[in-house]
Amino acid sequence: MGDPSGIGPEIIVKGLTTPSSACRIVVIGDAAWLQQHASQWAPHLSIHPIKDLNETRREPGVLEVLDLQNVPENLKMGYASAEGGKAAVEYIRKAVDLATAHRVHAITTGPINKEAIHLAGFKYPGHTEMLADFTHTPEVALMLAGGSLRVVLTTTHVPLSDVKDLLTRDRILKAIRLTHQWLTQVGIEHPNLAVTGLNPHSGDGGIFGDEESNIIIPAIVAAQKENIEVSGPFSADALFGRIHEASYDAVITMYHDQGMIPIKMASMDRAVNITLGLPIIRTSVDHGTAFDIAGRGIAKPDSLLEALKIATALAQSSFVSS
Repeated sequence: MGDPSGIGPEIIVKGLTTPSSACRIVVIGDAAWLQQHASQWAPHLSIHPIKDLNETRREPGVLEVLDLQNVPENLKMGYASAEGGKAAVEYIRKAVDLATAHRVHAITTGPINKEAIHLAGFKYPGHTEMLADFTHTPEVALMLAGGSLRVVLTTTHVPLSDVKDLLTRDRILKAIRLTHQWLTQVGIEHPNLAVTGLNPHSGDGGIFGDEESNIIIPAIVAAQKENIEVSGPFSADALFGRIHEASYDAVITMYHDQGMIPIKMASMDRAVNITLGLPIIRTSVDHGTAFDIAGRGIAKPDSLLEALKIATALAQSSFVSS
């Protein structure tokens, strides 16, 4: 369900008013809280609380909710709180437990708030690191997919001032490997990857920085020696400005905004977050809790529906996570 104080509950009741014909959806969250939102934004939707997946029943107009009953009645909408952060983490942990036990085929996560989960005592920078911890996965990467564009972030939710120190040859090589592996798993036989530089104009021969020559190019060369089709580093502005002309299956970027800005511009609010490297299938919305509009009834469920669509397609395909 995501953070209960954000737009997660609203987009769920708006987006899931009609049962999916492709999959069976169960929301892990708080039934009473979702009922409040359904009464406001989806009055024809009935909330059915359950304690176990065996209690599900597929009925029109009924939303199954695995009810953790962990949202206090006096929780305020639109504010970060320890209570909201704790509830959000508990939903994710329960989803991971069900997925690793093979009781669900895939999970799609609603938006969480970093401040709230920190107030609750969890120090994860975001979903990606939390899921890696819960599944005991040492190497993961964050992919954003929207339309025909896929980007993978080498570093995620870190201050921009820390990016330079965090970038290493091995970290970039890991992102390239995970991207190549995932694309081959979903049926792309010979993925073609591009890698961006870190500095303006990819350093311009060392004038604007030497990370390209010292770190990024060695990672690309190492990947090429592993028979991975990858090229770069490319200046990000030039690459994304003509990406429609190229035939790249994914672009590996160096930091958060370098990858997020073009994907959000291209996706028209329908981008999806996919975690690479996990032993389970996980997709997510590409937006945050949007506390500024929570409870106002104007949140759109487009990204949630797209995330569910991709999770379903991966679960129904021959995709095998490793």
